[in-house]
Amino acid sequence: MLTESEANAASAANRDHELEILNSENEQLRRNLGRRLRWRSALALLLVILSSLSVVTSTVAVWVRQVAFDTDRFMATVEPALGDPNFYVLIGDRASASVLDALAVEARLAESLEALDAYLSDALVDALELDARARDILERFDRPSLAGLATPIAAAVEDRVDAGIHAFFSSERFTTRFPELVRRSHEAAVALARDELADLPNVYVAEGEVRLNLIPFIAEALRQVGDEIRAVLPDFDLPDVIDNGVAAGREQLGNAIEARLPEDFGQITVMSESALSEVQDVVAQLDRYVWGLVLLSLALLFLTVAVSPNRRRTALQLGVGVFLAVVIASVAVRRLQSAIVEQIVDPTSSAVAEHVVRDALSSLRTLQLLIATAAILVAILAYFAGRPVWFTRVTDRTRAWIEPEQGLSRMDMSIARNAGTLQVAGVLIAGVALFFTGLDLISIIVIGVVLGGYLWWISAAVKRTGTQDADNAEADQEVGAGPVA
Repeated sequence: MLTESEANAASAANRDHELEILNSENEQLRRNLGRRLRWRSALALLLVILSSLSVVTSTVAVWVRQVAFDTDRFMATVEPALGDPNFYVLIGDRASASVLDALAVEARLAESLEALDAYLSDALVDALELDARARDILERFDRPSLAGLATPIAAAVEDRVDAGIHAFFSSERFTTRFPELVRRSHEAAVALARDELADLPNVYVAEGEVRLNLIPFIAEALRQVGDEIRAVLPDFDLPDVIDNGVAAGREQLGNAIEARLPEDFGQITVMSESALSEVQDVVAQLDRYVWGLVLLSLALLFLTVAVSPNRRRTALQLGVGVFLAVVIASVAVRRLQSAIVEQIVDPTSSAVAEHVVRDALSSLRTLQLLIATAAILVAILAYFAGRPVWFTRVTDRTRAWIEPEQGLSRMDMSIARNAGTLQVAGVLIAGVALFFTGLDLISIIVIGVVLGGYLWWISAAVKRTGTQDADNAEADQEVGAGPVA
């Protein structure tokens, strides 16, 4: 039988052994928990990256589907470009160059003047009844020819034709109709991208290229300068209706201007057939998977928050990740814009395309800016939710400065001491703001309201300080008069 001391020693040994076992188990649990936390942290970081990319990708996909393939939204996007007069000047330049090349005014005039010169020379010789020897001498003589007048006459005619074409494309008649033409063209482009080429009368595939037939529109412009063209071609007469078919329309227009037009006249190559096939594949996938991308983004965001061992830190990472993804996407969009314009060789078409593409992508840039702003706000809120040390110190000092002390706050007393300077500074700042924003009604109202609120805030602080000082003085008088009574 154990003595009491031996029993106590055995009991202490058992307790120490049990404590050692518990410590070992706790250490093992901590190691297991640490491993799980590290795995969850790594998985959460991976999900943050995937979520950020998915949010930006789904945003662009939804924008493409809703704007690029929705005619009403597309028109609302490009209307600023369609209201720019320079846009129609560029269209007039392109049309005028094509028409003047086809008319070949100088060559036609030179041919006609040469024929007239020969006729007049023969008529003059016949009238003078010169003998063969005199005729031979005249033929050797290098005399001026009427054909030399072809260049200045042609320049005058071409100027009139060019002015007439530009007047038509800049006229209210065309500028009010052109947006509807753009609407129909966009509907045609969407149908083309969706592989519905058979429904497009002015779009066709030839020699491995997708082309747009503009002959009917060129014919309409020529009708506006018919008088100027008849100065060179007296028999110029356009049919009332130009066939939408390429060959038939080209033949009708060529007969009207008495010229053999090249096969590519009035044809604009939109893209190669191989590029069209790629676009159609992308559009088909976009139609099929766009809303799946949105649901995937939401699922990834939910899973990221659920897996994270530190949700505040994960929210901060998500905000920063989405912001960086938007920045990368914005750079990619700008490069895409430049690539689209660089694919167009013709300078006039390139300038028009740059103008339209810039305005078309403006709504995407606005959407990206909103998402980036929201992401930064989430990151900022998550950061300050952790109450960093410097922020806590700043808030404590601000609270001590704002909160009342013995009836008055230090801020009110500071404002009251410098009220005049603050009021003058506010008026000066408002004047500078109006100088930079301009004297329009909205600016005047907004700046006036802000300035009025600012001056009222100063006056209220001065009033509170003055009232408190008066109350304190009155109380001091009462206290001083008490013992005397």
